[in-house]
Amino acid sequence: MRSNIRQDRLTLPAALGLRPSKPAPAAIQPIQLQSRSLFKGQRELHIQHNDETYRLSITKLGKLILTK
Repeated sequence: MRSNIRQDRLTLPAALGLRPSKPAPAAIQPIQLQSRSLFKGQRELHIQHNDETYRLSITKLGKLILTK
């Protein structure tokens, strides 16, 4: 037997009589790169930043070290 009760989907703000707010702006996602594509088989690369040169190196244990 079917019920004659209308079942609307209500959100909590609507149920409380509140107007919906503007949706939050989407968070800007940082760029993600694979270290393999940066190093291209090498163990060190140089990065220029604000007239300074930094070295990004892969250690023997596979960790990354950034030095000025």
